Amino acid sequence: MPLPGAPTVAGKPAGGNQGGQAPAAAPVIPFTRASRKKRRLAGTYGPITMNTAVQALPPIALPAAGYLKWLRLEVTIASAGNSAAVAWKNDGPFSILQNIQLLSANGDSLISLIDGFTLYVLNKYGAFASGCIDPVADPNFTQISGSGATGGSAHFNIRVPVEVDSRDGFCALQNMAANQSFQLQLSINSLANMYSVLPTAAPTVTVRMVMEYWSAPAAQNTDGIAQATAPPANGSVSLIQSQTPSINPNSFQNLPLLNVGNTVRALFMILRDAAGVRTEVDWPDVFNVYVNNDPWYYNTRNNWRADMAAQYDLFGGISATPAATKLDNGVFVLQEFINDGASGDGNVNGAANRNLLLVTGSATAFNIEAQNWGAAASSLFVVTNSIRPRDPSAVYAPNLI
Repeated sequence: MPLPGAPTVAGKPAGGNQGGQAPAAAPVIPFTRASRKKRRLAGTYGPITMNTAVQALPPIALPAAGYLKWLRLEVTIASAGNSAAVAWKNDGPFSILQNIQLLSANGDSLISLIDGFTLYVLNKYGAFASGCIDPVADPNFTQISGSGATGGSAHFNIRVPVEVDSRDGFCALQNMAANQSFQLQLSINSLANMYSVLPTAAPTVTVRMVMEYWSAPAAQNTDGIAQATAPPANGSVSLIQSQTPSINPNSFQNLPLLNVGNTVRALFMILRDAAGVRTEVDWPDVFNVYVNNDPWYYNTRNNWRADMAAQYDLFGGISATPAATKLDNGVFVLQEFINDGASGDGNVNGAANRNLLLVTGSATAFNIEAQNWGAAASSLFVVTNSIRPRDPSAVYAPNLI
């Protein structure tokens, strides 16, 4: 019975639904609590003997299972009986992988053509899923030079990124239809592209691919409590796209970035000379970023390097070859959109709140400006990580979706 004087609606007490408000929704167990992180072998290449050509490998179709987080590639380059003074080229050993693509069942490219060094850059600076992971800092990483019997051997682990944020599984790919498989494609590099001094005998290469994924939860747990059966904003996709704009040495250039129309998360830029070697000294003294002709970022080379060192905690200097605790020669990252996480705007991390992501449309003018390229600058490879969201709200902080 209602208390005296309590308001009523149609002869009934208004209770907790005063003013016509809808009752509170029943609680739902979040996806990442209802699910479980799992892994399984997706496929193996090799051993493949290296030769004078870049060898295209048959695509591997991913087994159907839950929601794909990432692929982990374990790569072993095995040399034996060597007596030469083996020397690696600067992008080794990661450049053993070439022409990497992740394709959807209908042939859409989720990761466009990149090489293994670019994949290394994405691991080290991209803050995908659980954060920045430097493959060289892996305790199992090896790279052997010199005239020893195993000179030219190497071993490393590296991820093919899919998921953007492991807090909620954002951008994990639904992968439960056996007749609609995602496919990974890659090639093995040639001997001459890997070594400046070749091993006595051609090494073999083995690639083992492990798929890490979220299981698909039931609609209710054993206590009958409702569970989220998919990640928030399921259907949102992380894209890795690239372009190679023409650059002119000793010149001022304003270059349009073509991969717009989605929500930009980060830019990764790699500058090389005519011999294909990454170059640091030819990066412009001043580098500007414009959005719709509005100047957003003014970066001197030295200030940019200081920011990258601080935000990635890489204070060991700048290295011509991949090295733990060091920045990479000729690699510059526009990380301004992914540094708003729990650590504040002083650190890039995988838990960025998505508040700073750059929403673009097909007509957005997104430009970079060099003042000026150095005399030996020859090619610029620009990789854009962007999100194709299920809906506009999906790119914002997890508590809003």
